[in-house]
Amino acid sequence: MGSKALSLALFCVLFASYIYKPIPGNIEERWKVMSLDAIFKTCTFMGMCFENIGIMTYEDFISMIFKLDYTQPLSDENVTVTDTAFTDIPVRVYLPKRKSETPRRAVIYIHGGAYCFGSFKQTAFDFLNRWTANKLDAVVVGVDYRLAPQHRFPAQFEDSIAAVKFFLQDKILTKYGVDPTRICISGDSSGGRLAAAVTQKIEEITVVAALRLSNYSLI
Repeated sequence: MGSKALSLALFCVLFASYIYKPIPGNIEERWKVMSLDAIFKTCTFMGMCFENIGIMTYEDFISMIFKLDYTQPLSDENVTVTDTAFTDIPVRVYLPKRKSETPRRAVIYIHGGAYCFGSFKQTAFDFLNRWTANKLDAVVVGVDYRLAPQHRFPAQFEDSIAAVKFFLQDKILTKYGVDPTRICISGDSSGGRLAAAVTQKIEEITVVAALRLSNYSLI
């Protein structure tokens, strides 16, 4: 019994040392930051353990944890929230309820997650997109994409650009009351890289289309 207690105590000390990370004193809500960091490291440790003993892969475990944080498309007094699809790509649209005399700006948000995890359904992304729609009086579109390792890159890029191109159609912009000159594509982490790549690709398509139109006019 004594050896088991000693082993358990040693494991607890080593695990606490593993998850502990000093936080600078000038950061607000230090305990919240430390707690989130500890939770993330604990999930990472458990995922690697489960994969090593053959229960499930690391990616499957982390995805399972993330899904516990998924939200439903619940509207509130300021924003109407709906889940739909743009060319079979799942999206969540946030539309401000207050009336607007002019077409609204729009924000397309692509979530991060190393191309392997995440969804616009997560609480943090849902809160951010809802807050953005309300504060900026903007139509916000959260985009999901196929995840690795089941779907290797560039599947994530292909899904993102397909959703964006669908949204940029005149009839879709009119449906949501969006000003085509005031559209932002954004994201976090790997979603930020996708946003940059999609923006560059959209610009290339726009330039080529303009050149074709110019050539046609000259003829």
